[in-house]
Amino acid sequence: MQPRTATRADIPELIRLRAVALEALGVAPGPADAPWRDIARGWFADRVSDSRPDCTCLVVGAGPGEPLQAAGMAWVTYHLPGPRWPDGRRGYIDGMVTEAAARGQGHAGRIVTGLVDWLNGLGVHFVQLHASSAGASVYRAAGFAAARYPGMDLITAPEPASRP
Repeated sequence: MQPRTATRADIPELIRLRAVALEALGVAPGPADAPWRDIARGWFADRVSDSRPDCTCLVVGAGPGEPLQAAGMAWVTYHLPGPRWPDGRRGYIDGMVTEAAARGQGHAGRIVTGLVDWLNGLGVHFVQLHASSAGASVYRAAGFAAARYPGMDLITAPEPASRP
């Protein structure tokens, strides 16, 4: 099954798959009414639309609003210009997730290829992502290599309180 561009009708499934991804990363997504889900609804609504030419979401599944098997997103990020990338644009792939029962069928690989092709079509030829150990082989097969510079994080907010 080939990836298609997500629509607003897919947003509930994109949120469900986000919870699947969080669970796979060892983060408890919380209940169906967890606050992050409402925020995610607006976040996806802003990005799964024709008004954002610098962002796309590809999904594998039946028609809009039907259950999804896999999803992934890409967007353009903006950085300082330099000799190799004069306009400073880079692509970023995020939100890659495949439903457990659909893993091993090539969905993630087809989504990654589609997202890289989309970025290339925009003239963006430097693509970054963060890979989980479970997804690293998919990205290596698509030509990704370890980053030149190690990533570092700083989290300045306390952990959110858990709900009873």
